[in-house]
Amino acid sequence: MNQRTTGLVVGLVIFVILTVGLLASTIYFNIEMNDAKVKAKESSDTARAAQAKEGKSKTAYSALTSFVTGDPSQSADSPVEDIKKSLGAEGVTSLKIELETLRSRTEQLSQDNANLKKQMAASQSDATASRDEAKKATEGAQEASKRVEGDIATYRTASQKYGDDVKDTVATVKKYQDDMDQRHRNEMADLQGQIDNVSSSRAELSGKVEVLQKTVDQYRVKPENAASLADGRVIDVTGQNGEIFISIGSKQRVQPGMTFDVYDSASAIQYNPSTGDLIPGKARVQVLKVEENTSTARVIPENTRYAPRPRPIVKDDVIANVIFSPDYRYKFLVHGKFDIDNDGNATAAEAEFVRGRIKSWGGDVVEGDTLRGDLDFIVMGVQPLKPLELPSDADEGQYTSHFEQKKAFETYQTLFNEAQTARVPVLNWNRMQVLTNEGR
Repeated sequence: MNQRTTGLVVGLVIFVILTVGLLASTIYFNIEMNDAKVKAKESSDTARAAQAKEGKSKTAYSALTSFVTGDPSQSADSPVEDIKKSLGAEGVTSLKIELETLRSRTEQLSQDNANLKKQMAASQSDATASRDEAKKATEGAQEASKRVEGDIATYRTASQKYGDDVKDTVATVKKYQDDMDQRHRNEMADLQGQIDNVSSSRAELSGKVEVLQKTVDQYRVKPENAASLADGRVIDVTGQNGEIFISIGSKQRVQPGMTFDVYDSASAIQYNPSTGDLIPGKARVQVLKVEENTSTARVIPENTRYAPRPRPIVKDDVIANVIFSPDYRYKFLVHGKFDIDNDGNATAAEAEFVRGRIKSWGGDVVEGDTLRGDLDFIVMGVQPLKPLELPSDADEGQYTSHFEQKKAFETYQTLFNEAQTARVPVLNWNRMQVLTNEGR
């Protein structure tokens, strides 16, 4: 075939192919167009359905919003935060969780409420029981009150009787106090009368002093009469163990235990001008054995109160004891209570001891508490204290004690003053020991 025919055939073939392709394309496009139309319709239907659903959703959302907030004006377009704000639940993330929490709390509150109801019921029961007990207690208290009122009436009667007794006692005490006051005034009047009598007799007593003085001066301790105190002499010093023999014995009332100071001569017996005490001799001796007209004595060792006495005792030395005299029995008045042992307690028993010592030294102890014309010494005990004033409500014991103490004080003062006036030596226990050489 020629090339022209070939080209025609080829062109015809291409044309047929193109025609067939165009036809196929047209068919395809028509099919696709139909599908697209179908799909477009389906999409339109779907869109319309979606729009219908959206409308329903908005209506439902609006209804839910109104239900939740209680506000019909809430729009379906309002955001969730606005709803939360209107509910006061801005911090709530899940309404379901919040509702569950609220439900749990509600259940707990319901349980608590139930428990409280049970407790209230129990409390009401307890209150009822308490009211019953209170009622019983009130009834018991009323009964007890009645009993107490009866007791009070009894006590009131007893108290009235006691008050009457107290009044009677007070009246008795008042009468007793009046009697004691009168008694005290009478005693004071008697004492004043005695004082007046003493004062009136003092002039008479003073008139006798001169006469008495001459007698007393013969025997009494006086500085100007010191030499007259010589009681005896040393007749021998040849005894063993420092023993000596003196010229006085039982006939002159010497007793074992008496002490004497030894002096060179009677003129050596002197008084200390500053103290009035007898100056110690050159030795001190104590009687050991007593014969009728002689005695054996020993030298008493010195103590630390006095300096050593170096001069020996020799024959014809004199001996002296202030309150002893071989030719005269000194008379002593012992007054008051004494504290011999220095324990701070003066007693009458220790006064008896003093009286016994005076008798053992050859003295006479006179009785009574008044100054006598033949008295040589007064030995006085511890001075009584001046009594204090009595209180207004003092009893009988206090009156008696006050009267006795006052009487002791006044008697002591009166006796001391009278002795000073009559120039009778007044000694206490310490001075008496010094004078008898026992205190050295």
